[in-house]
Amino acid sequence: MSTDLILLIIFGIILLIFILTHKKKVEFQKILGPVVYFVLYRTKIGLVLMDKLAKRSPRFLNVLAYVSISVGFIGMAFILYFLVQGAYGFFFQNQPSPVGLILPGVKVPGLPTLSFFHWIAAIFILAVVHEFSHGVFARLYDIKIKSSGFAFFGIILPIIPAAFVEPDEKQLVSAPKKQQLAILSAGSFANVITALVFLLILFFVMTPGVNSVVELKGVTLAIIEDNSPAFEAGMQAGEEVISINNIEIKDIKEFTGELSKLVPHQKVTIVTKNNTYTPTLGENPDNSSKSYLGVQVTPTEKGYTADALAKYGKIPLDVFMWLSILVMWAFIANLGVGLFNLLPLGPLDGGKMFHVALQAIFKDEKKVKVIWGALAIFLVILLIILLAPQLYNLLLKPIIGLF
Repeated sequence: MSTDLILLIIFGIILLIFILTHKKKVEFQKILGPVVYFVLYRTKIGLVLMDKLAKRSPRFLNVLAYVSISVGFIGMAFILYFLVQGAYGFFFQNQPSPVGLILPGVKVPGLPTLSFFHWIAAIFILAVVHEFSHGVFARLYDIKIKSSGFAFFGIILPIIPAAFVEPDEKQLVSAPKKQQLAILSAGSFANVITALVFLLILFFVMTPGVNSVVELKGVTLAIIEDNSPAFEAGMQAGEEVISINNIEIKDIKEFTGELSKLVPHQKVTIVTKNNTYTPTLGENPDNSSKSYLGVQVTPTEKGYTADALAKYGKIPLDVFMWLSILVMWAFIANLGVGLFNLLPLGPLDGGKMFHVALQAIFKDEKKVKVIWGALAIFLVILLIILLAPQLYNLLLKPIIGLF
């Protein structure tokens, strides 16, 4: 069991103890009995600031509301299409699931493993930005905010922290459709904008900085594409490449350089730390005159350059690297969760927006409920199936391994 998973379990136990010792201040909302649930802890944090910001620039926010609503529905269409297309690939083309939980220990090819502390920081940023934006737009339209606070999504243990604002539901439902949509879309819109900000920081600050102080060594096979020459030869993801045709490989540049010298249908000898393989190269799908092996690679290790260590020292470089990873995961979390929240599904903001839109289109409330409910059931079943492999690998498999 990884350190990050152990920290996650300890974090869940601490939260559970906190919830049990503050029963009078928390609200327990069951989703699937006592196994899957939400816990709400109400406070008044941020309410005054929300009100001040809403009243400071009402004209600007009213214009921004139209942008937010437009982005919300565009995002809803995009995430729905992405989910259905990804599900088709998952069911019929042996592709990975298009969705996944952002939890410590998550491994994505080409990205550093999400550590527990990066996870906590990224979730905190996206939750505060999301819910605070809901509150600002609610106050813009003089809808009372009854409370704000912290929420925890639980799968057995309360493990995923969140935040919330609680507008007066009667005022919200009776507000004009445009105001309802502006309030509902504000959270995801703020997440998308925040993601863009982090992307710019990553692109213009962090990435150039990292590239100037880090040197990449070695080549590790990250992904072996199905039915590729590498796949047919039995090559395995995770193996470190030593040589190609007796030429030592020290980094990715040398790896790609040696492969580029070879031609389709040529047999090549690739030595890894685990085995020796002799695949026959295929034709590149994009250019039949170039060879194709069918692998994606990643550096085996990263280290600071001698010049960087002499100039800055190890601790400042470690801090900078930690911050660069945080910026990357904050971008991924804000974009991914922001868009996911726009799914036209029940309690999500996208589900509520879809309900308001249906009410504007159809005057028959029964028809609205049938359409809204049918789509929600379809998406719930689909998400459960798509998330099942990750839930098993991250939560159940390590626990089973203890016995």
